[in-house]
Amino acid sequence: MEVVSQSMGFKTHIRNYKMRVEGLSASKTSHFSVILEVFQVTSSFVLVDIEKAAGDSGEYLKFYKNFCNNLEDIIWKPPTEHQGKSKITKSKCKQR
Repeated sequence: MEVVSQSMGFKTHIRNYKMRVEGLSASKTSHFSVILEVFQVTSSFVLVDIEKAAGDSGEYLKFYKNFCNNLEDIIWKPPTEHQGKSKITKSKCKQR
């Protein structure tokens, strides 16, 4: 994650299990930073929490998509089911 962030032009700072990624936004008009925190679930599986620390929400979404695309080979995705249907059904919330 550190190497990918740096290859995207961001500075990284690591302390304990947290990494701060900061630099200029993609539009190069404002400061942007995110915090990544790593949680080890099992010996071979970790969960990474990514949250915007500063900057525009739109810039955060651009960063997130680009970051995930660059890490695509190590990000777990649920297996696709037969005919592309998901086991999870969507339900609508009803207001009372």
